[in-house]
Amino acid sequence: MLVSLCTTLLVFALTPDATLLGALKMMAFGTVLSIAITAIYPEVRGVKAGDTVSVVTGGGLPSLLGRIGRASAAARKNEQIKIILDNGNEVVGVVESYTGLIGPAKIRLLYEEKLVE
Repeated sequence: MLVSLCTTLLVFALTPDATLLGALKMMAFGTVLSIAITAIYPEVRGVKAGDTVSVVTGGGLPSLLGRIGRASAAARKNEQIKIILDNGNEVVGVVESYTGLIGPAKIRLLYEEKLVE
């Protein structure tokens, strides 16, 4: 959205016959385009191998923050995926949601292997 706003203002400033109404239309178009990209892109992309994800437990109250890990394979929403946590443990979970362009996808934990020493 910031890119579209800056582009619109730059075109408005550099074009001698630009109108205020034309600039407002370009800002409106840029805003709609940026909202559409933010809403659609994560659904189209899914989770790719190597992406950072947030692993949360399935029971009880939903957790906003989970353990951070990396996806070992590609997956889409409601598919199982294997995650390698930062401490080296491997877990299996289901892709619950994509949080957006910047935030990690949320994975609901199904299985975690705990090593006993």
